[in-house]
Amino acid sequence: MDAPAKPAFPKVAGHLALDLVDTVHWRLDDARSIDTLPTFDELLRWSTEIAGCADLGDLRAAAVEVPDVAARELAAVIRLREAIYEAVFQGSDTAVDLVATEYAGAVQRSSLVRDPDQSSWTWSVPTGLTGPRTLIAREAQDLLTSDLSRARQCGDDACGWVYLDTSPRHNRIWCTAAGCGNRNRVARHQARKQH
Repeated sequence: MDAPAKPAFPKVAGHLALDLVDTVHWRLDDARSIDTLPTFDELLRWSTEIAGCADLGDLRAAAVEVPDVAARELAAVIRLREAIYEAVFQGSDTAVDLVATEYAGAVQRSSLVRDPDQSSWTWSVPTGLTGPRTLIAREAQDLLTSDLSRARQCGDDACGWVYLDTSPRHNRIWCTAAGCGNRNRVARHQARKQH
């Protein structure tokens, strides 16, 4: 019998660094909070599904060979994820410092490679276990140095997912209209019927 398929990671944030923040479901409700990156293997799955990284089978094998290194990398990504959240939504200077430190390390671990058409250079992420963290640190720096005036957190009391509001009127309230939006509309409707 096949194992049940794991649910896809959310991609509703409009920026890769915020999609990483959204790997915590029900962030604002300690009783229901779920971290969907409990293992390095899940981090690799997220990197493939959301970040668009090529097949990471070699990293899976490397993680099995050096599980302590994989565990340290996962812990570093989780710290970076929380720093992104705290920097954007709480204005934490300490979190910004961590993102900056991680970005500096990412630049050191990366290299510039010429594009196939020879017209430009792009950053190449290392192929080792530090690859996902390197990519995330570069994306985090990109986010923090962009216009954050459209950064929002879902209006649901427990959800906690975050996103960039790119709606025409900049009045998006919910992470998804079909999820939190519908649930909250139904709850308001039920509350009005009871009164």
